Amino acid sequence: MDRFAWPQSAKDRIENMASTLRRIKGPARWCYPSTNPANLYRADRAIWSEINQCMTEIAPVSDYIEVYPREYMKRFYRANLGDKFCEVTLSTVYNDDRIVGSDCYYGLFPKDKDTGVGMTDDKFG
Repeated sequence: MDRFAWPQSAKDRIENMASTLRRIKGPARWCYPSTNPANLYRADRAIWSEINQCMTEIAPVSDYIEVYPREYMKRFYRANLGDKFCEVTLSTVYNDDRIVGSDCYYGLFPKDKDTGVGMTDDKFG
């Protein structure tokens, strides 16, 4: 399979994004806090060190989800941090035979507020 063709190029981009977050040990400049009201970062930015710690341990908790065939794919990642967990949604858009955009949303949540995978599933863009 051609690694620059859909869906492999989208999967590669998403996994490269996850690898970057682990390597830099925190959200990249292209990541945004999720708008989910349960996201602790929205209320207290002093938890930055906890978010950074969580990012180093993120692992996939979903398959690659092709939301729009040959156009939009996403995957969810999580890590546990004591009585909290972080979640990251990584996604990419493909058009005209190339990737034209990617998104990253993250959040830190209390475990007792866990409603399941997808808590950082903010709208693309």
